[in-house]
Amino acid sequence: MTTMLSRIADSLFWLARYMERAEDTARILDVNYHMMLEESEKFLRLRWDPLLVMAGEEQRFRALYDEANAHTVFEFLAFRQDNPNSIVQCIANARENARTIRDRLSREMWEDINGLYHAVNSFDCRQEIANGPHRFCDLVKFGSHRFHGVADATVPHDEGWQFLRLGCHLERAEMTARLVDVQYQYLLDAPLLSGPPDNHQWMAVLKSVGAYEAYHRKHYSQIEPEHVAEMLILHPQHPRSIRFSVNEVQEGLRALSNSQPGSYSNEAERQTGKLLDRLRYDRIDEIFQHGLHSYLNELLGSCLHIGEHIARSYFYYKAIV
Repeated sequence: MTTMLSRIADSLFWLARYMERAEDTARILDVNYHMMLEESEKFLRLRWDPLLVMAGEEQRFRALYDEANAHTVFEFLAFRQDNPNSIVQCIANARENARTIRDRLSREMWEDINGLYHAVNSFDCRQEIANGPHRFCDLVKFGSHRFHGVADATVPHDEGWQFLRLGCHLERAEMTARLVDVQYQYLLDAPLLSGPPDNHQWMAVLKSVGAYEAYHRKHYSQIEPEHVAEMLILHPQHPRSIRFSVNEVQEGLRALSNSQPGSYSNEAERQTGKLLDRLRYDRIDEIFQHGLHSYLNELLGSCLHIGEHIARSYFYYKAIV
């Protein structure tokens, strides 16, 4: 891979990561806002802190705001220019990565990303906060869906497309792990503070990753926390489960290196294979026995290392003297 191609690969990888991050944040904001309409005021005050933890921006938020509520969290996660992980900043970063490699993208793909960037920046923050986030979040979610559809339909499925695939699914695996970890602990602790919750909170977790209908096709009983965790961690076919996402990362890495099953060409492939084997053979009762929080922390650490090794293998090169 040439130095120029490594730069292009880096931009494609992060283009996909930023688009996925924007969509995931829009999903949890939209679902959280609508589910809170069905809760008591006492419980509402408890619902916004987990979103900041999932986004990894709790410390930055506390430096800017005194209280986490619908207005402050929506403004911070959707519109703040000084929050590098806000939706508008993620889309701006995606557009910037796309702009630097326009010759490697289809015209339709660039126009789609550029149009989404201008659309999200045309929203008035105060008006959207007053009206609720649904219109804004829907634009972002469907903009992300359109991005993936246009990329799949108009970009050659060569090395560049594989880096889009890697960025999207590595980001998705990490977000799903944080979602399950934070929400599971929070929803187990919440009854101690606000009384026994009904299924609406677990429904929100499933809807945050588009798994509500799939869950009910698999489980005909009421929503059970262990079944929710099993679907989002171990399901081999749901496109937002951690196992499915890690499998996509492995397939993308193999396509880049032409390595065969049972072998690996670099450390990113080795660590991805180890993680995927664990997800294939672990059972949910074993995970809970081990400790869900500890298990997901280890998984997030593995995803971080995989990302670092992808960068070392494909994006960064020592200068030739």
